[in-house]
Parts: sequence; structure tokens; C-alpha cells
Amino acid sequence: MNEKTNRTSVAVIGSGGTIAGLAARRSDFQSYRGGALTTAELLDALAAELDGVARTEPIDFQGDGGGCRTLRDFHALSTLVDTHLAADADAAVVLCGTRQLEEVAYWLDLTVRSPKPVVVTGSFRPWNALGSDGQANLHNAVALAASGRTTGFGTVVALNDRVLSARDAAKSDTLRLDAFRGREWGALGVVDERNIRLLRAPARVLLRGRPEWGTPFDLTRIDPDRLPRTEIAYSYTDAGGEAVAAFARSGVAGVVMAGDPSDRQAGALREAVGAGLVVVAAGRNTTGAVYDPGVPGIIAAEDLTPQKARLLLTLGLAVTDDVDRLRSLFREHGVPEFG
Repeated sequence: MNEKTNRTSVAVIGSGGTIAGLAARRSDFQSYRGGALTTAELLDALAAELDGVARTEPIDFQGDGGGCRTLRDFHALSTLVDTHLAADADAAVVLCGTRQLEEVAYWLDLTVRSPKPVVVTGSFRPWNALGSDGQANLHNAVALAASGRTTGFGTVVALNDRVLSARDAAKSDTLRLDAFRGREWGALGVVDERNIRLLRAPARVLLRGRPEWGTPFDLTRIDPDRLPRTEIAYSYTDAGGEAVAAFARSGVAGVVMAGDPSDRQAGALREAVGAGLVVVAAGRNTTGAVYDPGVPGIIAAEDLTPQKARLLLTLGLAVTDDVDRLRSLFREHGVPEFG
């Protein structure tokens, strides 16, 4: 790395998870105590390897549930990232458990106001297990962040030597080290030892340096205790409509419908939409898209996964209750295109 990179300051924010976990035996790949190590301890273990890559600042994040488990935690994490990027950090790396990693990354992508690099990583094996991926993932995430190469990309994910966009990154396996993929569109690039190769970029990079680069989801204007309630309803053969009806009765503001609804779900959705519930139609497959059905009150998620469509719906409902405006937010920020 060059002298400029050596002076780059990277805030490394740890929120527990497997990457900070310790196993009783080195062969315990799935049995371990998560979040056992502090962020400083993780970085100290890589001090020699990160010397000359970046100056790192360890920060431990503890949400309400001891990690990053609720949307209130997500809100606090985004605020923490922006605070450090606005101060003296040139980039940020966020460590979290892989169970929530794709959602954490997409939330950060939608809410962090700074165009500085933000990289999310984690691991599938605890820090001290045989063949642990945690050390390599942390090293590569810091190197990628310090390089500045993803400035204006929004948040990216760095796992298993791959660089993925937060929007596309998806967990495809519960245990394998190569579980995270870029779905239909693939990786943005790779980190190969000292070589960082980026071969494509998220669509928002076209707006880099312009006010339009930022999203309308300014968390300084969104109360974490008043985030709208949203849920996901899953479609399957002969599914009942009771879940959708219960969501509507309980005060849920929006529902993501994962898959084509059954007849009973469709009936419940029509009643719910008539009562003011906002519905987003998403697919339940690994690839493909759901396009605008032309039905009042229903918004198309296109190729957003249900869990990511729910995050966008939550933030959208936090800034507007107008369905047409929500539809525009999905087009502009959920499924942006080049050109």
C-alpha cells in the first residue's frame, strides 16, 4: 500500500456475531460463544498484517439486544457510522453476524449520508476455529475500505474475497464459507491479496458528487421509536389469509407479499389495501423480478428480496404515506437502473 493509504483512518465497528466468537475446541465450527471478543482484540490479532494498510479505530456497538437485532439497533448503527465518517474517519468497516448481515448492509446503504466507503463483513466460523474465515474477511474489509475504491458506491459487503453490493448480497447457505453471493448480477469485484479488482458498480455511483446521491432517509429526522411497523407474508399452496388480516388489524402499516398470493391471501390483501395497508409484491425465488401489477395500493419490488423490500418499505413509510410517492421511492432507490 502507498503512503497515502497508510494514513487512511478506518473506523471498525463491531457488533458481535460469529466473527467475534470463540469455540471451546478448534474443530467446533458451529458450536461457539458469539461476540466473545472485543473489536480491539480482533484488530490486535491482525496488527502486523494491517500495519501499512490503515490506521484502525476499534468501536464496540451494543444494541438493545446485545448486537444488531432490531430496527432500532439498525437506526443507532447507521447514526454511529455517520458520526465517525463526519468526524475523522476516512472509511468504516462494520462487523456483524451473518444472520442479519444482508439486512444490516442494505439498511446502511439506504441511510448512511456520507459517500465515504462503508464495508460490512462477518464470518461463518468463530475466530479461533480451524480454517476460520474471520481473519481474512476482516483484513480484506479494512484493505478495501482504506483503498477508497468504493467511494460513492454506498455500502458494500466483503466476504470470502468477493465484493458485493449491499442491495444484491444474499445469504444462500447457513454454513458454507462461500454462502454470500450477488444473486443474479454477481459480484462487484474481488480482493486478491494486495490486488483489489472492481469490475462493476452500483447504479447510484452515477450520482457520486451530486446532492441526488443521498437518499431521502435522513435518520436525524426519523424517530427510531416511531418507525412504522411492517411485516412479510409468505405465499404457498392454499395459504390462508388470516396472517394478512391479523397484520392489518394489529396496526401494521405495510406488508411485503413474498410470492404470488393464494386466493385467500389475495382476498385478505384486497380488504387490507382498502383499509389503508400498503402492500409490496416481491418474489420468493432467488432470481427474477416482480413488476408493477397495475393494482392500486400495491407496489412492485422487482428483484428486491422480501426482507430488503421490507426495509425499504419501512423507511419509505417513515417519510411518506402517499402510495404513489412510495412507488417512486422503490423505483429511484430500490431498483435504480443505469442510463
